[in-house]
Parts: sequence; C-alpha cells; structure tokens
Amino acid sequence: MKLQRIKTQAVTVRRIKERGVALITVLLVIAVIAYLAARMTGHLQVQIGRVSASDHAEQAYWHWLSAEALVRQVLLTEHQESEGRSHLGQGWATQQGPFPVRGGLIGGRVRDLHACFNLNSVYRNPEDTASFALAVERYQQLLTELEFDEFTARRLTSTLIDWLDADGELHDSMGAEDADYESLPQPYQTANTLLSHLSELRQVVGYTAEVYERLRPYVCVIPGHTEWQLNVNTVRVDQPQLLVAFFRGAMDIGTAERLLQNRPEEGYESVQEVRETSELQSLAEAGEQVSDVNQLTVNSEFFELNAQVQYGDLEFYGNSQIRISEGRAYVLHRSRGGYEQDE
Repeated sequence: MKLQRIKTQAVTVRRIKERGVALITVLLVIAVIAYLAARMTGHLQVQIGRVSASDHAEQAYWHWLSAEALVRQVLLTEHQESEGRSHLGQGWATQQGPFPVRGGLIGGRVRDLHACFNLNSVYRNPEDTASFALAVERYQQLLTELEFDEFTARRLTSTLIDWLDADGELHDSMGAEDADYESLPQPYQTANTLLSHLSELRQVVGYTAEVYERLRPYVCVIPGHTEWQLNVNTVRVDQPQLLVAFFRGAMDIGTAERLLQNRPEEGYESVQEVRETSELQSLAEAGEQVSDVNQLTVNSEFFELNAQVQYGDLEFYGNSQIRISEGRAYVLHRSRGGYEQDE
C-alpha cells in the first residue's frame, strides 16, 4: 500500500511538471505571435505612410504645375496688354495666396529676373572682354554695397568666374579650380559652365550659407544668358543697391533711392523717360559716365515662380523659371527645393 501511494504521488508530480512546461510553451508561443504581430503592424504602418506620402507628393506636384500654368497665362496676358512693359503695379508682382484647394493650400510669388543681378553675366567670354570687365565691376560694386569687405568681394568674384568659365586655369590668385574642390572632404569639380539655378551658388568656394542668404534677394540666374538688363520698373524700392551696382558707383545710394521712390505707379513708359529724370540728369551734369543707361530696360521676359504647396502634412516648394517671348510663355527650368526663409 505504501509503495502504491509513492507511485501515485510521483505520477501526480510528473503531471504537474508537464502541465507547467505546457503552460510555459503556450506563453512563449503567444509572446512570439504578439511580437510578430507588432512587427507586421509596424511594417504595415510604414508602408501605409509611404503610400500616403507618395500620394501627397504627387498631388502637391500637380498643384505646383497648375499654379505654374496660371502664372504663365497671367504673365502672357499682362505682357500683351502692356505691350511688353513690366512694372510692380501688375498682378504678377503681388504675393498670391495661400488659397484653399482640395486637401490643402497653395500660394506663390513671382520674381522678375531683370530686377536682380544675373550671376551668369560674370561669365568670361574671350570674344567679349569688354562686357566681362563691365560685369565684374558691377558685381564687385554690388558686393561692396552689401557691406562685404574688399578681400571677400574679390574672393567671391574670382571663385565665381572660375566656376563659370570653360577653362581649368585660375582667373587670379584668389580663384578656385578643380584642385581646390578635389581637396575638400567631399570632393567634386568645377562646373565650367553657366548656372541653371541660384542654389548652385552654394557649391562655389566662399559662398557659405551666411553669404548666400545675404546675396539671395539681390542676385538671380537666367539660364543660358550672360546679359544683365536691369528693369528699373521692377526693382524693389528697398533695393537701391542694384542701381548703384548697375551704374558702377557713379550713382550714390541716395540718388538711387530717389529714382525708385519717384517712379510712377505704373512704371516708366520707356528708357528715354528714365533718361529725362532729374536723377539721371544730375549725373550727366556732374560729368559722370551714364552710358550704362543704354542697358536699362522697362520690358522683362524672364520670371521665376516660387510656389508653396501644403497638401495634408506635406509642405512642397517648387521653382519654375518662365520666359515670355514671341507671344508664348514657356518654362526654362523647374526644380524642387526645401524651405527658404522670407526675404
């Protein structure tokens, strides 16, 4: 009887242990399943997020193109109505939006690329050294007006010249060519061609973020064009430095401010009318060289749209460079960019 009781107790203990092992096994299986379910849920959420972001980006892109199409039509219409003249009293010159659209907001501003210094004008053309020298003088004057010291102004000018020109030789001792860029922690080479967009300036030696932000309101890029024709009708009143640079210092900042402040609400009708202003007449009477006025204009054909689109949680920024010519409005360059602080 005693032996039987011992055997019964042993069987009971064994069964309890087996149940414990089974319980632990079940708990482990549940834990693994829960872990896998959590992983699958996480992956699914990521995939849903990616699809949603892709959808938002595509929709924002089409909103950008719709804004671009509208701006092209507005520019073309106003260009035809004013017989080619452009001025700050026209509709394109005002900040537009933000306007509500399905799923978000869209806004934008248009900039006249004749109301800023065309950086491509500093391109060194061996067959036109006079225009090159003139552009260099104007650019250095602009840098001086923006309170860059003489050394920095010369350095920024020289490195930009070497970035644009077609050869691999230094413009002067302050320039920078392939060897200077290849020695950087992340090496690259000079473009040796014209700029397509202002943002490319950040790749040039010396153009730090601080320098870029100080220059950005006053400079621009016209793709494929090396001329700088300044539209006196569209220069902002708070940017008289552009006029001082254009006249290579012959016009002081006070005279430039008066010329812009006295400008008619709908701009000057012609360059001849600009010639007849008291500000230009005073330069002529003082014996200053005012032949630069021949490169002034009251017509503009190159513009840039900066579109800002918010769709869902996505913020989208697009830039479109537009040309108005021969009764057509067409896009020269498109690029997507990140946030740019207000000027």
